[in-house]
Amino acid sequence: MRLFACFLAFAWLIPTASFAQVDLVDPDAAPKKKAPPPPVDEGLGEPDQPGQTDTVVEDDPEDGTLVAPPTVVKKGPGKGPNGKELPKDVKKEAPPPPPKKEPPPMVVKTISDSDLNAVWLKWRDANASKNAAAEQAARKELLATRSLIGSSNMDLWAVGLLRAAEAWEAAGDSGAAVEIAVSASELAPELPATWFLLTRLYFSADPSGIPRYVGSLQKGLAAELSDSRYLRPLVADFAAILLIAFIATVIVVMLVLLLRRGYYFLYDFHFFFPRAAARWQTSALAILLLSLPIVFRMGVAPTLLAFFAAITMYLTLRERVLAVVLIGSLGFVPVIGGLVVEHTAFADSAAEDLYRIERGGPGIEPLVQRYEKLAAEDKVGFAERYVLGHFYLNRGHLEQAVAHLKSALGLRPDDVPGRIALSKAFFLQGDLENSRSILEALKASSPTSVGLLNLSRVYQRRVQVYGDANAGEIDKANSNLMEARQLDPTLPTIASEDPFPKEILGNDRLKSLPLAQSDLVALSKGEVAARRVRSQLSQMLVGDVPATVALLYPLVVAFALLGFGFLGKALEAAKVCNRCGRPVSRRGDPDVSAGSPMCTQCVNVFAKKNVVAPSVKVRKQLEVARYESQMERASTILGVLWSGMGHVFSGAPVRGAVYGYLFVLAITGAVLRAGVVRPPFETLPIGVRLVPLALLFFTVYPVSLLRLRRRQS
Repeated sequence: MRLFACFLAFAWLIPTASFAQVDLVDPDAAPKKKAPPPPVDEGLGEPDQPGQTDTVVEDDPEDGTLVAPPTVVKKGPGKGPNGKELPKDVKKEAPPPPPKKEPPPMVVKTISDSDLNAVWLKWRDANASKNAAAEQAARKELLATRSLIGSSNMDLWAVGLLRAAEAWEAAGDSGAAVEIAVSASELAPELPATWFLLTRLYFSADPSGIPRYVGSLQKGLAAELSDSRYLRPLVADFAAILLIAFIATVIVVMLVLLLRRGYYFLYDFHFFFPRAAARWQTSALAILLLSLPIVFRMGVAPTLLAFFAAITMYLTLRERVLAVVLIGSLGFVPVIGGLVVEHTAFADSAAEDLYRIERGGPGIEPLVQRYEKLAAEDKVGFAERYVLGHFYLNRGHLEQAVAHLKSALGLRPDDVPGRIALSKAFFLQGDLENSRSILEALKASSPTSVGLLNLSRVYQRRVQVYGDANAGEIDKANSNLMEARQLDPTLPTIASEDPFPKEILGNDRLKSLPLAQSDLVALSKGEVAARRVRSQLSQMLVGDVPATVALLYPLVVAFALLGFGFLGKALEAAKVCNRCGRPVSRRGDPDVSAGSPMCTQCVNVFAKKNVVAPSVKVRKQLEVARYESQMERASTILGVLWSGMGHVFSGAPVRGAVYGYLFVLAITGAVLRAGVVRPPFETLPIGVRLVPLALLFFTVYPVSLLRLRRRQS
C-alpha cells in the first residue's frame, strides 16, 4: 500500500516539474522589473476588459512561501481573476476609510492671584539681579500671562516696569530703559503714563527721532481722552480752572469799578450827615458799612452786591449791565460745580471697582468676593453680573462664568458683549453648536469684528473636531474672517495659524469685549460728593440761604440795582466832570447847572471867556492834565498787574473783562498744574499742561497791553 502511495506522488511531481521549467527566466538576460501584485477582487470586482491579463500568486496559508509558480490566466469579458463569470449587479467594494485623526485638545487654564504674584516676583527678582537675559525672559512671561487672562491693561505691572525703566535710565542704560518702557506700554496700552514716559525716553535718547516721540505722545493723549479714569479727572480739572478763574474775574472787575467810582459814593454819602461831620469820618463809616458782608461772612455775592449798590448810580450803562451779568452768574456756579462733580466722579465708586475687576489685574480677588456676596443677595444689576462673568471667564472658571453671564443676559438679552462672552464660555466647554448659534445670530443682528473673528474660529474648531464631514465649513471660517478683517484690518489670518496644533490654549483663543462705557458711566455718578461740593460753593458764594433762593437771588438783586442806577438823576447823585474828574453835584456845588457835564470851575475856565484870571485858568489846566496823567498811570499799572483791568478802569469794561478772564485762566491753570482731582496714576506731564497755558498767557498779556496803549493814545 505504501509503495502504491509513493508511486502516485512520484507520478504527480513529474508533470509539475516539467510545467515549472516552461517559464524559467534566462539568467543571462537583463533583469525585468517585477510588477506589483494586483489587488484581489475575490469575485467582487468589475468585469475586466478583453485581452487583459492578471498575474496570480498563490501563497501558503501558513508561512506565506510560494508553493506554485506564477500562472498567466487569460481573462475574457465579465470574468474574474479565476476566469469565472461574475454577476452583472455586483459592484466593487470601496476601500475602508483611513483612521480618523484626533483633534488637538482644548486646554483651559485656571489662574489665581497667587499665580499672577508668582510671575511678578519672578520678573522683579530677575530685574534686581541685573541679568539681562533672565529679565527679558521674565518680562516676556509677564506679557504672555497678560494675554492668557485676557486683561486689556495690567496697570500695576506696567507702573512697576515704568519705575524700573526710570531706574535703568538713572543708571545710564537708556537702551534697557526704552525696552522696558515699551513692554510697559504693551502691558497697559490704555495707561497714559506709559506713553508719556516713553516719549521722554525717546526724546532723551535721540532728539532727532521726531516721529518716535511724537507718535508716542499722540498715543498717550489718545489714551488720556479715551479712558474714563483719566478723561473724567481731566474734565473736572478743566472745569474747576474755568470756575475759579470766573470767580476771580468777577471779584477783580467789581473791585476795579469800585476803585474807579467809589470816591463819588463817598462824596454823596457825606451829605447824609450834619455839616459838622468831617469827610474822613463819613468815609470811614461808609467803608465800614460796605465791609459788613465780609465781617459777617455772608459770601462773595452779597459783598459784591453791596459794592454794586454803592456805585451803581455812578456807572455807565455798559458797566452796570456787565456787573449784573457777572454777579448774577455767581448763583449758578454752585449748580455747575455740583454737575461737574456728579458727571466726572470715578474714584471710590462702583464704576472703579468694576473697572478693576474686568481688567483682571492682580490683587482683586477680595473685591470679586465682595461683589459675589452682593450678587448672591440679588443686590446687583447687569453691569456687576457681566463683569463677574467676564472675570471668571478670563480666569478659566467656566461654570461660574456661564452662571453669571446667563444672569446678566436675563436682564439684558440683546447685549453684544454679553452674548460674545457667553459664546466664548460655551466654546471653551466644548459646546460648539450653542457657541456657533449665538455668534450666527449676533452676526445677523449686530456684526462686530470680534464676533466675526470668534465665529471664524468656531468653524475652524468644528472642522478639527468633526473631520472631513464638515470640511466645507473651512470656507465659512475664511469668509467670516475676511468680514472681520474688513471691520478691523489688524486681525490675524487663518493662514498664519497652525490648523492642527498639538494643543490649543483656549483662554485666549476667542476674544471678548469689555463692559460698555455707558454702563460704567451710569455707575460712576458721585451724587453724594456733588451735594457736598454744591453746598460748600453755595455757602462760600451766596451765603447761608435755601438752595431754591441761592440760585436766583444774586441775579434778581443785581437786576434791581441795575434799575436803581437809573434813579441817579432824580436823586441828584454826583456825576463825573469830564474834564477834571471832580464830582458834579448841586449839593456840593449849587451854582452848577442841571445836566452840565462839567463842574462850575471847568465851565468858567473852558466854556466862558474872561470869567477867571489867566493864572487861575493855568492852574485849572494843570489840574486837568494832572488828573488825566493819574488816570492814565493808574490804568497802565492795573493793566500790567492784571490784563484787562486797565481797560475796565479806563471805561472799556467788556473788553477788559474778557482779557482779564483769559489772563487769570492761564494763571490759575499754572497754579493748579497738578490738578484738582487726582487720577489713579500719573496723568498729563507738567510740560504738556503748561504749553497751552503759556501760549495763552503770552498771547493775551502783550495784546491787552498793546490795545490799552492804543486806547490811551
